[in-house]
Amino acid sequence: MAELSPKRPAFDESLDLDAALNPARHYPRKRVAVACEVCRLRKTKCDAKRPCSFCTESGIQCVYRPGQSNYPADKTSSAVDVLSRIEERLAGLEDSLRPILSDSGSTPGSHRRQSTETSLSTRLRPADDARRFFQQIVSEPRYDFSFRQTAGEAATARPSVVSFHSPFYLQIDSWDDTEVFYDDELEQEEKLFEAMEAGVAQGLDMTARTVWQLQQGFVMNFLQWMPLLEVRLLSHHVEIAQNGQFSQRSPSDCLVMFALAIGTIDRTVPDNGPNRAAPYPGLHYFNAGRQILQTINRRSRRSVTLLQCRVLQACYLQFTIRPLQAWDVVMEIARDCMHVLSSGTLKRMEANERENFHRVFWITSVLLHELEAILKLHPIGLRQFHEVVPLPLTDGEDEGYYYFFAQASLRKILTETLDVVGYRVGQVIYAPLIAQELYKQVDDWYKHLPSHVRFPVNRTPIFDLRKAFLRIQYLALHVVIFWPSLLQVLQSTTSTSSNDGDSQSVDRKKAQREAQECIDNSILCCEVAGELLMQRHLGVQFVIWASYASMCMLIISYRAPVFSYLPQTQDDRPIRSLFRALQQWDHEPLVARALARTREHLTKAGIPFDEPIEHVKVMTPGS
Repeated sequence: MAELSPKRPAFDESLDLDAALNPARHYPRKRVAVACEVCRLRKTKCDAKRPCSFCTESGIQCVYRPGQSNYPADKTSSAVDVLSRIEERLAGLEDSLRPILSDSGSTPGSHRRQSTETSLSTRLRPADDARRFFQQIVSEPRYDFSFRQTAGEAATARPSVVSFHSPFYLQIDSWDDTEVFYDDELEQEEKLFEAMEAGVAQGLDMTARTVWQLQQGFVMNFLQWMPLLEVRLLSHHVEIAQNGQFSQRSPSDCLVMFALAIGTIDRTVPDNGPNRAAPYPGLHYFNAGRQILQTINRRSRRSVTLLQCRVLQACYLQFTIRPLQAWDVVMEIARDCMHVLSSGTLKRMEANERENFHRVFWITSVLLHELEAILKLHPIGLRQFHEVVPLPLTDGEDEGYYYFFAQASLRKILTETLDVVGYRVGQVIYAPLIAQELYKQVDDWYKHLPSHVRFPVNRTPIFDLRKAFLRIQYLALHVVIFWPSLLQVLQSTTSTSSNDGDSQSVDRKKAQREAQECIDNSILCCEVAGELLMQRHLGVQFVIWASYASMCMLIISYRAPVFSYLPQTQDDRPIRSLFRALQQWDHEPLVARALARTREHLTKAGIPFDEPIEHVKVMTPGS
C-alpha cells in the first residue's frame, strides 16, 4: 500500500497581529529566494544570502522578514488571535495611561480595570472600600446601551402596570394602557398647575420652628436616601435665606423652598378622606421654589446650586408619583450635566464644588434608571459618562452613603438586565448562559454589601425603609432575570416531544429550576412589598411597578399543570396579599386601572380576592 501523504504541519506559534491585519503583504510566495528588506526598499536585485552581498559591501545590517508558512493561516484562529491581542494591548495601554489621567479628584474606584478582589470575611469595612467596589460596577460598561429600542416595547412579553402582550401559550389576556397612561399623566400635570395657581395667595409658614421641623424631615426622608448635599451645607443655605427673610429670590432661597416642600411630605399614605385624590403636600413651598427657579438667569442654570435645586424639584415629583413630569426635569438636568462634563467647567471648579457636582450626577443617573424602566422612553447619553465621574466621597461612616453606593450600582445592573434579557428588542430572549452570568453579578453585589445596608433574603420584616427597598429591588432583579425561563417552561408544554434526547432533558430541567427561582422570588417580592406600600417614600413608585409585575407572574403560573410539582403555585395568598396592599394607592389612576383589570384575572383564575387571608408564617433567617 502506498504511504499516505504527510499531514499538514502544525504551527504552534501565534499568528502575528500584523500578518492577520495585512494578509496580502504576508501571503506565502512561491519562490525560493526572498530579498532582504534593504534590497526591497531600494528595489535592487538581492542574492538572498544572509547577509546579502549588497548589505555586506555597504556595511548595512541585513534584515529579512520572518519566515512565512506555505499554508494560509486558519481564518478562525486568525480572528480569535487578533481580538485577544487587541484586548491585551488595550489593557496594557490603560495600565500605562492611568498615572497620567489620574488627578486629585479621581479615586481608585474610577478606573475601569481596578481589581475588586475583596475578602468576604471582612466585607468592605470602611466606606471607601464599598465605594470602590460599587464604583467598578457603575463605571464599567459591560454591554452596548447607547440606544434602546422603544418601538414594540408595549408588546413586550413581560407584565407591567401599563402593558403586557400575552404569548399564545399563556391563558391570560393582553392589555395595553399606554395611551391612557400618558393621557392621565398629562391631565395630572394640568391639575398640578391648577393647584399651584389656586394656592398662590396662600401664605408660607416661615417661622423658625416650622423651618427647623421641615428641615429635619428633609434630612430624614431625603438626605438619608439621596446624599445630594452635606447637612452643614443645607444649614448654610437655610441661614442665608433666613438672613434675607426668604425674599431675596436667590439660589439659596430656591434650594430651601424645595427642601421644605420635600420635608412637608407626610410619609403616611392618604386616607379615605376627601383629600385622598389630591396628594400634594408641601405644594405651596414647591411652587415658591419653582417660581424662583424660573426668575434666575438661565445662564447660571448649570451652576451646582441650581442643579441641586432642579434635582430636588424632580425628587418632589417622584414623591408624588408624577413620573412623566419628573422625567422632563431629570432629562434637562442630565443634558446640562453632560455639557459640563464635555467642557472644561469641571476642571475649573473648586474641590468641594466638584464633589457636589458628582453627587448631582449620580443622583440624576439613579433617577433616570428608574424612569427609563417605567416609561420605556429613549435613554439619554448620561451613562456614557459613568466611567469618568467617581462616586461621591465621604469623610465618615454615614449609612446614607453605603445605601446610595449600593443603590446606584444595583440600579445600573437592573437597567442592563432589562436590556440584555431581551426587552431592548421588544421581546423576551431565553439565554441561560446570559441569565447565569447576570445572576452571578447580582450575587456578587449582595456578597459585597456592607453590614450597614445588608438585608435578609426572606420574609423577615425590615423597619429600615432603605434596606427594605434594596431587598425588593434585589428580588425584582431575580424575577426579571429568570422570567424568560418561566416562559420557556410554559411554552414547552405546547411543543414537548416524547423522544427528546438527553441534552434536551437536561436543558428542560435547568429551565424548570430557573423558573422555580422566578416563582419563589415573585412570591417573596409580593410578600415584602406590603411594608413598603404602607407609607410614602422616595421608592414607592418603583415598588408599585415591581410588585405588580411579580403578582401578574404568579397569576400566570397559578395552578399551571406544568408546575404541578411546585406546591407554591397552588397558594394564592401572596397574590391576594399584594392585591390588598395596592388598594391603598388606588387613588392613583394608574393603580386603579391595574386593580380593576386584576380583579377580572383573579375571577377567571378562581382566586377569591375579597375573602380574609389566613396568616402566613414568617420565615426566620435560618429557614
